[in-house]
Amino acid sequence: MRSNFIGAYLSWVMDSYDLGAVVITATILEKVFYPTLGLLGAVLPIIFTVVTRPLGGFLFGFFADLQGRKKALIITVLGYSLSIGLTGLVPPYAQIGILAPVTVSLLRVIQGIFIGGDVSSSFTLAMESVSRWRGLLSGVMQSGTLLGFVIVDLLFTSLAKTPGFFVTGWRYIFFIGVIPAVLALLIRAKVTEPKIYVEAQKEYPIKGLSPLWQTILVMIGFWVMIYAGPQFIPVYLGQVLHLSPQVYGFLALIMNVVGIPAMVLSGLLSDFVGRKVMGIVGVVVGLLTASWFYLAGSPTLLSMVLFGFGMNLASAISPSYLAERFKTFSRATGVGFSYNGAFIVAGFTQLFISQLSTVTSVSHSAVIVLGLGAIIAGIGLAVGPETLKVSNLN
Repeated sequence: MRSNFIGAYLSWVMDSYDLGAVVITATILEKVFYPTLGLLGAVLPIIFTVVTRPLGGFLFGFFADLQGRKKALIITVLGYSLSIGLTGLVPPYAQIGILAPVTVSLLRVIQGIFIGGDVSSSFTLAMESVSRWRGLLSGVMQSGTLLGFVIVDLLFTSLAKTPGFFVTGWRYIFFIGVIPAVLALLIRAKVTEPKIYVEAQKEYPIKGLSPLWQTILVMIGFWVMIYAGPQFIPVYLGQVLHLSPQVYGFLALIMNVVGIPAMVLSGLLSDFVGRKVMGIVGVVVGLLTASWFYLAGSPTLLSMVLFGFGMNLASAISPSYLAERFKTFSRATGVGFSYNGAFIVAGFTQLFISQLSTVTSVSHSAVIVLGLGAIIAGIGLAVGPETLKVSNLN
C-alpha cells in the first residue's frame, strides 16, 4: 500500500501547486485581467477557484465511492492541469477587454471543481491505505499542500527577477503546472484500490453522511483561518503593504517552508493526544500567532516564521480526522464534501476582509475574520467525538 500513499501524496502536491499558482500571482492577475477592481480584483481569482470546490468534492467523491478511488484520481488530475495551462494563454485585458476576466474566471471555476474532486479521492486513498501512525501520515499528507506552494514560491521568486516578468514571465508558472499531469498518470498506474474499500459492503453513499454537519463546521473554521491567514499573505504583502514581488515571494516561501514540519509534528502528536485535542490546540495557537503578526505592523522574518508555524498546526489533522468520521461506503463523499463544502462559506473569506476593510484597517479586518474562524472550528471540534478512540476506519 506504500505506492498508494505516495501516489496520493504526490497528487496532492501537484494539486496544491496549481492552487498556489493562483494565490502567489494574485496581485499580478489583478493588474493583467481585473485592472479596474483593486483589492477585489486580486482576490476574485482565488474566490472563483475555491467556491466551486464543494461541487467537485461531492461529485467526484460520490464517483469514487461507487466506481473506485483510482479512477477519480486520474480524471481530476487531468482536469486541473488542463485548466491551469490554459490560464497562461489568456491575453490580457488591454488586448481583449472584458473577455479576459470572463475567461480567467471560467477557468478558475473549472479548476476549483477538479481540485475539489482530487481531495475526495487522494485523501481517502491515502488514509485507507495505512493502519499505523495515521495521524503522522495525515500531517505528511496535508503538508503536501505547503510543498506545492513552496515549489510555486521558489519559481515566482526566481522569475520575478527576470526582465518582462509582469508581461510574460509570470505565465511560465502556469505552463509548468501542466507538467505534473504526465507524472501523475505514471504514478497512478501503480495505484491499487485499498483492501478496506474492495472488501467493504457497498451501499448508497448518501446513507453514511450523518456526521457531515459537524465535519463541515470544523472545516469551515479551519479554512476561514487559512484564507484569512496564509492564503491572504501574498495579497496582504503585495496589494496592501506594497512590497515588491521578490520580497513578498520570499516571505511567503519562508512561511510555507516552516509550515511543513509544523504539520508533520501536529499529525504525530495527534497519534498520542488525539485528533480533537490537537485540533483545538492548533486553533488557539494559530489565532495567537496570526493576531501578533497582523497587529505588529511591518512583517519581520521572525514574525513570519512564527505565523507559518502556528497557522499550520490545526489543519494537519484533516485527512485522518475526516477519514475516521465516515464509513467506507461513503468515505470519499464525506471527506470530499466536508473538506470542500466548507468553501461555501470560507471561500468568501477574503471578500469579507475586503468589505470589512472599508470601516477598519485591513490588518484588523483579517484578525476579526480569522478569529471568527477559530471560534467556528473550536465549536465544531468540541461537539464531535475523538476519532483516535472512536473511528470508522479500523
